[in-house]
Amino acid sequence: MPKKFECIVTPTTCSTYDICIWDNIDGFEDYDDLVKHLNKVTKDDNVCLRVATSGGRCDVGFMLIDRFGGLPCPVEVVVPYPTYSMGALMALCGDWLTIEDGSYLMFHDYSGGGGRAKGNETLKATEAYCEVFTHRFNTICQPFLTKKECDSVLHGKDLYIKWNDPTLEARIKRHFK
Repeated sequence: MPKKFECIVTPTTCSTYDICIWDNIDGFEDYDDLVKHLNKVTKDDNVCLRVATSGGRCDVGFMLIDRFGGLPCPVEVVVPYPTYSMGALMALCGDWLTIEDGSYLMFHDYSGGGGRAKGNETLKATEAYCEVFTHRFNTICQPFLTKKECDSVLHGKDLYIKWNDPTLEARIKRHFK
């Protein structure tokens, strides 16, 4: 199975971790090696997370967000290509964000469980997860997104934040203090 991420470590007096998440965010086991790398990060290191994914599983995405958010050094996040869903949330887990020309973040509600279960099981799981997702979504996305924008997304509206959005600089300053 191909790797779901790429991690390039450049050791000097401190290490630079250049981590790329390009593929759909799937199973926890896909990120075992990445977690091992992240466990070695020190306060003197540098981490650059490049995110360009169509999204994926919320539970795995939240685990990765928590791991990056808990690192002892600053994390720079770069969005080089259009990034959707859980990838958009992951883009907000660092200390600074760059959305490169021609790219954007697409936020939307948690809407279905991935179609891997019977319809009634998916519906029950989605209903049970709704409260958890709403809490995590608001915690991660605010103040990059306003409460009104978060509510709108959680009620089914897709929201695109493009590289040339006139509010982008203010959003970044508000979120990454």
